[in-house]
This record gives sequence, structure tokens and C-alpha cells, in this order.
Amino acid sequence: MQSKSDLEKWHKTEDAWGYKTNLDDAERKKIILSFLGSYERAIDIGAGEGWITQDLPAKNIFAIELSDNASSRFPVNVERIEKPEGKYDLVITTGTLYEQYDREQIMSWIKESASGHVLIAGIKDWLPELPEPTVYKEFKYRNYTQVIYFYETTPQHWG
Repeated sequence: MQSKSDLEKWHKTEDAWGYKTNLDDAERKKIILSFLGSYERAIDIGAGEGWITQDLPAKNIFAIELSDNASSRFPVNVERIEKPEGKYDLVITTGTLYEQYDREQIMSWIKESASGHVLIAGIKDWLPELPEPTVYKEFKYRNYTQVIYFYETTPQHWG
């Protein structure tokens, strides 16, 4: 599992993933946001620097990010928290359910805190098996296939 110190090294450089300058990332962000409605409380688990997080359509936006370097760059509309606090009508996580991260913890937080919609996105070949979503989408992203699992939280998905 990737350590916090590894993440700190990676996030020493602003926009280490190149999201702000890559056209594929701009398109990916647009597609992700197109799934979303309007929310009171949203949380992004593994938010990085908040590149997608900042544009979540929610009155109150919270984010969990292990890296202090990355979270120091959160936009002003994003509040960093250590773990979910109560329920959220939108829970989102993108690129975090990979082998090098704590999948079990992330899935636990999703199950505990979701009271509305859940959006999980990532590279198709790197994600674990997930429950059948309400809506599923695949599209080309960089040299990969990106997938989006969009759920309306119900007992059959997250119980």
C-alpha cells in the first residue's frame, strides 16, 4: 500500500498528475460532472488537490485527502476533513479504489456516509469488482478506458 510519505513526495509538485493541462482530463471532468444534480452536502474521498472537488454542485463540499501537500492546494470552497462526518447526499471517489490505496477503508466510508448518490470513477482494469450501478459509462481516457459507476444509494447496493 502506498504510504503517506510517498504521496507527500508525489504531491510536492503542484498538479502532479497534469490534470489542469491535459485535454483528456478536462473531458473526463466534464463527463463526471454531467452525472450530478444539485446537492446540499458532498464529499470527495481521495480528492487530491480538489480539481474535480471544487466544481461539485453542492452547497457544502468536503474532502478527504491523505496528502497534506495536496490538500494545502484545496480551493477555498472545499473543506478538508479526516473522515466522513454524518451523511452526504453525494459521495464521490475517483482514481482511489486501486490496489495501492486502502480500498477497504474507502468502501467502508462510502457505505457509512452515503445517503443519496455515489459516483465511483477510475481506470477500468484497475478497479475491483463493484456492485451493479444505476448507470455505467465507459470512455477513452489517455491510454486507458475510464469507467463511471453511478449509484442511487439503496439497500441493494450498499446495505
